[in-house]
Amino acid sequence: MTANINIVLVKTSHPGNIGSTARAMKTMGLKKLTLVSPKNFPSDIADANAVGCVDILNHANVDDNLSVSIKKSSLAVGFSARSRKSNIPSLTIDELFTLLDEYENEEVSIVFGNEQSGLSNDEIKLCDYIVSIPTDNAYTSLNLAAAVQIFSYEYFKNINKSDSKIIKRDTQHVSHLTKSHMISIFISIMTHLDIISDKNKKSLTQNIHIIFNKWKFTKNEANLFLGVLSSIEKALKK
Repeated sequence: MTANINIVLVKTSHPGNIGSTARAMKTMGLKKLTLVSPKNFPSDIADANAVGCVDILNHANVDDNLSVSIKKSSLAVGFSARSRKSNIPSLTIDELFTLLDEYENEEVSIVFGNEQSGLSNDEIKLCDYIVSIPTDNAYTSLNLAAAVQIFSYEYFKNINKSDSKIIKRDTQHVSHLTKSHMISIFISIMTHLDIISDKNKKSLTQNIHIIFNKWKFTKNEANLFLGVLSSIEKALKK
């Protein structure tokens, strides 16, 4: 089951955290690591901190932006320590693992931001949900690798429950690449109808992303929706 989990680190500044993340992952059976624009990688420091888990680093994917890293994922969950003004739904860590049961055979990206600033608002916008790990109010900032370790441990614990029941699904959710295509066509339609203007483009576009990310489209539903949207777009362009 762990093969479907893609741990994504965005713009990591210290290579030691990349190595420690690899160690945190492998001890809990997770193998897929993706790095988005790391400041320093490959790195001897990362290798040293991996402590016998260099194979995770050797097979890590390195991308230029987050949208590329999650394009094949049916679900993207961003971990954030700070509160957000966006309407992207939030989950407790327990709620997250209940949700992950629905995606056991589909790629899921678990996204962690930069050590200093976390995930940007644009990066959060690409996620379907936000999860915050509870901490004491006196100091709320978790080390990046520690946050990955907490997720990895909780995930390992949940999938190894002796009384857990695996949910089998006949349908699959769409990838983020397909969802992005749907959003692009929808925005094009709204632009043709003069609903989106230069004045409101930023706010409306953000709301459209949030709305689409809330919907759990299956592949059949997405194909139907795309067909309708494409027909409307073609009609408007005539």
